[in-house]
Amino acid sequence: MLIAIHCGAQDDSTNKTIADRLRQIEKHLSSDPEFRKSYDDLTFYYGQMMKYRADSLLHEGFKISGYVDAYYAYYTDDLPLGAFQKFPTSAPVSNTFGLNMAMVSFQYQNEDLNGTLAVHTGDIARSAWSDKYNFIQEAHMGVRLINRLWLEGGFFRTNLGMESIQPRENIGSTIALTTYFEPYYLSGAKLTYYFKNHWLIQVNAFNGFNSFVEVNGRKSYGISIGYEPNPRLAFSFNSIYSDVSAQFDAVRKKRLYNDLYMTYKSKKLILGVEANFGIQSNTKLADSTQSAIMYSATVAAKYNLYKSKFFVYSRIENFNDDNELLTGPVVNSNHQLVGINAIGANLGFEYKAKPNTFLRLESRYIQLNNKEDIFLYNGNFSNTRWEFVSSMGVWF
Repeated sequence: MLIAIHCGAQDDSTNKTIADRLRQIEKHLSSDPEFRKSYDDLTFYYGQMMKYRADSLLHEGFKISGYVDAYYAYYTDDLPLGAFQKFPTSAPVSNTFGLNMAMVSFQYQNEDLNGTLAVHTGDIARSAWSDKYNFIQEAHMGVRLINRLWLEGGFFRTNLGMESIQPRENIGSTIALTTYFEPYYLSGAKLTYYFKNHWLIQVNAFNGFNSFVEVNGRKSYGISIGYEPNPRLAFSFNSIYSDVSAQFDAVRKKRLYNDLYMTYKSKKLILGVEANFGIQSNTKLADSTQSAIMYSATVAAKYNLYKSKFFVYSRIENFNDDNELLTGPVVNSNHQLVGINAIGANLGFEYKAKPNTFLRLESRYIQLNNKEDIFLYNGNFSNTRWEFVSSMGVWF
């Protein structure tokens, strides 16, 4: 009997040692650049839908992180002192030193659970975030139900689009018009299944389109599909269906918004391409009983000039919402009611003293194409605006 107990104890110890060793090997492989992305540079980090799988292996336990982003901006649009510019998100106040974001994040992860609480303040929160829960950027938890099936619930940053509310996760400091009119924040639940061969599929339900709180008693529903064939390349398709009419409106406005993007990251080049298409019932300006459509396209790239310290970047964009599906009404110079139809481009330079910092100098040009003379500069109305932004950020 003593011999049997001794052998059984050896077997248990051996099995535990083998399991620990296998886990160490798995972590080592996940740390290998051939198997895992490098997130030292966080560009497009939030758009990478597989990130939680890699992070759960490498960063189990509790983690606290912080991020500070400051800016100075100048716009060729005269507004009252301290007022937010039109399409405000990053660097929204002209001719002033400002704080884009000060953020603290608390995270817990293991193989079966994850949780995130991020609180923030600054001009991005004041100009573009929820009024009711203004200090909460995200607050959600997840549990692994079986194998590779996860259920998450709470307050989320958006899963639509390649750009993020955090400038450190974008190629540049300004935000594309497409990003501005997409949801920034959502509350609800996500059910995600991770396949073995680099795919995932996610179904979700939210309180509304860009809302933490219930707005009309009708939920929004969506689906996301992610594919990451290797650590450099990622594809994502996201679709969300919403009823955006007011609670007691007799005429219902039902919106289907679709988003497709691709991101690529190598040592020399970072590239993002995004296309969007939306359709909404009972919305066309010429006939309110007809459906209206909107579409947009964005291409952004950053090139590593020298030793991952000096970069040049650019973005071009086209945004067409003639029937104000997303943008709301604008009266043009011909006294017509129109939606936003615009093109834009930016050019910037970035210096990174360390991977977790940046210093950026950027200029951007926007032109509205439906004679929407909504900008005022030196006493003259115009359909164009120049933006000049300098910003710096650090995270830890």
